Amino acid sequence: MLSRFDLKDYRLERELSLRDVARYCNVCHELIGQVERGVVRVTKHNHDEIIKGINAASQAKAYGTFEADKEKEKAEGMAMLDRTKEKEPKGKQGAKKPGRPSKNDPGKKS
Repeated sequence: MLSRFDLKDYRLERELSLRDVARYCNVCHELIGQVERGVVRVTKHNHDEIIKGINAASQAKAYGTFEADKEKEKAEGMAMLDRTKEKEPKGKQGAKKPGRPSKNDPGKKS
């Protein structure tokens, strides 16, 4: 099993970002960064997933599908964002939430 330093070196040798690796495995880019920095310990599952992601991203670069996969993920993210915007209620935009008055509230007593 590779150490956190070796995992980072392995990724950087292949010129891959954290997000590139995360695109090809079941671990988010934040967790990969935390593992590499030593914030989170390297577990067998995390190690295997990161190695899988690095190898798959490297192969995608070699086969020429890397950029297409990147664009596909970006398009899926935009479509999800559009669907989320469609579901938001339109009448409550800009409504003030109950709670503490703001500093600029004219009704505020000093």
